[in-house]
Amino acid sequence: MSAQGPVTLRWRGERPLPEEEGFASLDAALDAVVARWAVLRDQAPQILDARRVLVASTAELEAIAEEEAAGR
Repeated sequence: MSAQGPVTLRWRGERPLPEEEGFASLDAALDAVVARWAVLRDQAPQILDARRVLVASTAELEAIAEEEAAGR
């Protein structure tokens, strides 16, 4: 995965509309996903690029989080 920043982390929280948080880089967004995976795992997280194009799907983020957890 290679995407230049900024990127947006989007997930389905408790509100009707998706919640979003911006990051300067893809690495920063992936670090946030891994750190918050216990909460985000059931909230359909996605990472979008500056044009709002999908960069990382929920399934891809799940694989990354699991890989990180296994490596620790």
